[in-house]
Amino acid sequence: MSEKLPYTLSEDAIVVFYDGKPHSVRKDNVNFALLKKALFEGRYEDVPQYLDIVKAVENFVEGDVEVKDEVVYYNGHRLHGVVVDKLLEMLRGGLKDSSPLTNYISRLMENPSSNSVEQLYTFLGYKSLPITPNGKVLGYKGVQEDYWSNTGNADTIVVQGETNERHQILNEVGATIEVKRRCVDDNKDNHCSYGLHIGSYDYANSWASSSGKLLLVEFDPQDAVSVPDDCSFQKLRVSKYKVVADISDSRIELNKAVYEANKPIYGSDNDCCDDESCDYDCDDYSDDEDEGRDYLNDDDGMDEEDVVDEDLSMTDLAIRNYIENKHYDGVNPTIKNIADIKVCRDEGIRCKDVVCIVTDLGFRVERDSEKVLSDLVVFALEYSSHAKSLHVGEVNEEGELIS
Repeated sequence: MSEKLPYTLSEDAIVVFYDGKPHSVRKDNVNFALLKKALFEGRYEDVPQYLDIVKAVENFVEGDVEVKDEVVYYNGHRLHGVVVDKLLEMLRGGLKDSSPLTNYISRLMENPSSNSVEQLYTFLGYKSLPITPNGKVLGYKGVQEDYWSNTGNADTIVVQGETNERHQILNEVGATIEVKRRCVDDNKDNHCSYGLHIGSYDYANSWASSSGKLLLVEFDPQDAVSVPDDCSFQKLRVSKYKVVADISDSRIELNKAVYEANKPIYGSDNDCCDDESCDYDCDDYSDDEDEGRDYLNDDDGMDEEDVVDEDLSMTDLAIRNYIENKHYDGVNPTIKNIADIKVCRDEGIRCKDVVCIVTDLGFRVERDSEKVLSDLVVFALEYSSHAKSLHVGEVNEEGELIS
């Protein structure tokens, strides 16, 4: 056993005296847990490798990012704040590919305004907004129910995007919205001003309100213009963004450091798999090659007495109750609607799982070769007109107990 090393341990950091000087390792350091374990087990010979966070970053990053004396540089430019924190976040998440961060830094350094770069740190620092593999950032935007922006400005020169007579901009999924950069206020002290606005989840969700749409948008760091210092730096003015997804139904905040390209974003229209990629196997699924549209489990289903008396799990009961409540209101829910209810989200039930569950419960599921799985409709049982009287007082449509 090597010589014991003196150290102090607090809730937030470990300070080890090694080679004649103190080395501090914070709790958010990727090496914190490993260092703590080595010290507790008396493996002092292993301690030095956990003290040098610079080496951990060096081993991870390639290309133009360089670390010297615990300072991160990109092409000679010193990086600080959220950029370094995001690198550590990616390391803690086990990410092996450094390209998302290096691409992000490259785009950030292409921003023509040094003030915009500095202000972007404060916006990204509010909550760790995810980045994409090509180095762009994902944020949120609240718009009206019909996807038009809440406000319009007659003086704004729109380069890309559809506008109406009120100068509002249409924010449909897939649309790229761009205005002249000079039409975006670069003064952070002007709190309510002109330009394209993107927000944190909390900010955008409040703008969307219960009746509006909450959108996921992607912007390039080089298109960031200003971060007003009101609202705790939760909003950003940009000159260009792309509408990636509509997450109004689920309203779930993204929780990953990096979101891969062409992968589903939870709660969006592309969250559920399509017919070609989904591998589900339900006994009630029929492969009959009938022309046109037919249905899954196209029998009479279960009778009312069987359904009321059977011993269902809370999950099955919540799903059945949700479907029947929708049918009672004259609405045939889709597979995606069901997959988005709280109990399904909490238990990780995907669209392909929903098909099996609802067919086991005796519901009829639409079969249409021209639709993706998530868009298939679930039709009512014979007894569903009695849904309210059967299930009021058990669980609500979100799977929560009703007192």
